[in-house]
Amino acid sequence: MARLPARRSRGYLTPFDLLGEDMRRFLGLTEDEYRNQMDWFPAVDISETKDCIEVTSELPGMNKDDIEIEVAKGVLTIKGEKREKEEETEKSFHHREVRYGTFSRSFSLPAEVKAEDAKADFKDGVLTVTLPKEEKALHRRIEIK
Repeated sequence: MARLPARRSRGYLTPFDLLGEDMRRFLGLTEDEYRNQMDWFPAVDISETKDCIEVTSELPGMNKDDIEIEVAKGVLTIKGEKREKEEETEKSFHHREVRYGTFSRSFSLPAEVKAEDAKADFKDGVLTVTLPKEEKALHRRIEIK
């Protein structure tokens, strides 16, 4: 029988862990290199109105100090780290789906924005970034004379 890989953080293996081990071996990555590729990705919604672009992301269990937001050359990047609570490392879990670790999400914005006027709000684990559109990106009707 094949020896199963040890998971120090959880103490059990899921079918996803087994598939991940096969992928890690196929890609020729060390366990640490592969684990860094397995960071979590929070859900993001991007919407647009006539005046602005709004990006909403679910970041439960995080503090605003753990999040970094940047806009450069039409790309919005949201980075952060969700840390595991110290007392939980002593527990033995029977089932675990909550992800921890670093993340970085980058999105090409659908219109040019005024980065200096952008606003971010973080409430109840939901980050909302509002990016006003540049004047030249606004849709205008041109009257024929």
